[in-house]
Amino acid sequence: MSWFNRTDKNIDSKINKDMPSGLWTKCTACSEVIYKTQLEENLFTCPTCNFHFRVGSLEYIEILFDENTFTETNQNVHSVDSLNFVDTKAYTDRLIEVRSKVKVNDALTTGYGKMNGSLVSFACMNFNFIGGSMGSVVGEKFVRAAHYALDQKIPFLMISASGGARMQEAALSLMQMAK
Repeated sequence: MSWFNRTDKNIDSKINKDMPSGLWTKCTACSEVIYKTQLEENLFTCPTCNFHFRVGSLEYIEILFDENTFTETNQNVHSVDSLNFVDTKAYTDRLIEVRSKVKVNDALTTGYGKMNGSLVSFACMNFNFIGGSMGSVVGEKFVRAAHYALDQKIPFLMISASGGARMQEAALSLMQMAK
């Protein structure tokens, strides 16, 4: 019965070497394994159970705006560590780490572009940036995007996905609610 003996013990690892990572994702609602391209084509909704996956600002821009019409604004506005806050790590280190990981500058992305040919001012929370928590920059960028809409007499679209006020900025983040 030697034909039942496996000569190569690592068959699975050979298959996985040839398969690029990140091609598939698993639906957290129904456990369906979905090809990522199919998920994107279905606007981040599971084709089996209609579960809606979290959508980030970069994905919203791609979904909502006419091709090559979006211009990001306020890219040079960043959160800073005014209070020298430290919990499990320094707030400055946390900001550097999250910026490099999620490829956005802060918890709010702003800009303008065309949707079906009409110019729109846009702001979208980035939940992956410290839980979308509101720091001092979020309020400032929100006000700038709203003023742009008023000045240009165009609609303003805001997509919110926030984790509340950012504790690392204490009262500075709470003061943004007035804006």
